[in-house]
Amino acid sequence: MKSFPIDQLRVEYLRESHNISFFSCSNGDLNDFLKSDAKKSQEDLISRTYLCLWQDSILGYLTLVTDTIEVKLIEKDDGVDGYPYPRYPSIKIARLAVEERFEGCGIGRFLLFWATGKVYQLSNEVGCRYITLDSKRESLGFYEKFGFKVIMKYASRNFPPMYLNMYPIVLQMRQEDSESVA
Repeated sequence: MKSFPIDQLRVEYLRESHNISFFSCSNGDLNDFLKSDAKKSQEDLISRTYLCLWQDSILGYLTLVTDTIEVKLIEKDDGVDGYPYPRYPSIKIARLAVEERFEGCGIGRFLLFWATGKVYQLSNEVGCRYITLDSKRESLGFYEKFGFKVIMKYASRNFPPMYLNMYPIVLQMRQEDSESVA
């Protein structure tokens, strides 16, 4: 298993100049999306795909889209008291894939942390309380380790929807930001 120095990994949004033809993860649908649909989806302003790169190698990718989540599906402790609307704003991780040769090397975790940081940045510009995703069954434990919760009403689906409440994370990051300035 190869490990990568975190400070040498970089994330860039997918461009025409990126050669994605060699990317291969263990899921054919995720390969097909990257190679056939990701660029067009960006052009149509539907999603934005980001590549995790080390030197010239694509180690993985993730795709982000805007989303909402129904207030009634959120656990009470994760909600906002007195929120007057039926849905909360969120950002959805629509795709997350790691190159097959680099599975188990921390790339998925790196991309998940990067996405959380991106949502934190966005939350300073627009309202965004949650990160959502639809998990493969075999990935539920991975996401739960990072605080994602299954929406119990849909737990039996093939791809159970999950959410992460960004509010406690944002509070902690803002506190750390203010401490580093002081």
